[in-house]
Amino acid sequence: MTRRLFHRGYTIEKSEGGDEATEVYRARLGGKSISGSLHNVKKSIEWWADTSILVDPADFDDEEDDVSSKKQVEEYNGFRIMNDDPEKDEKGWYMIVRGKLMKGSLPGLKLFIDKNGEQLRG
Repeated sequence: MTRRLFHRGYTIEKSEGGDEATEVYRARLGGKSISGSLHNVKKSIEWWADTSILVDPADFDDEEDDVSSKKQVEEYNGFRIMNDDPEKDEKGWYMIVRGKLMKGSLPGLKLFIDKNGEQLRG
């Protein structure tokens, strides 16, 4: 028995068997077959539907590992200050306050929070 799911008009199939950790899903995009985890197959379908570019689901695993290992998050007085690549860019720190993006260096953002913390919360 084959389990079928649909995502953005494309059929995703999972054959019976295998445990939860090794589930392999398959889909057909542009005449080519792709396979991988459900999450990555859905990402491939998103890319295909939006850009007509076929991206192998295995490529998404590498991206996630790279991003998560470099990303740095610091909590300061109730605010989350983030940097996606601290080794490359010391001024690449940012935070989102009331739906607005604020960027700068880590000491600069901390100083801004110290001066305007009450206004930012309220």
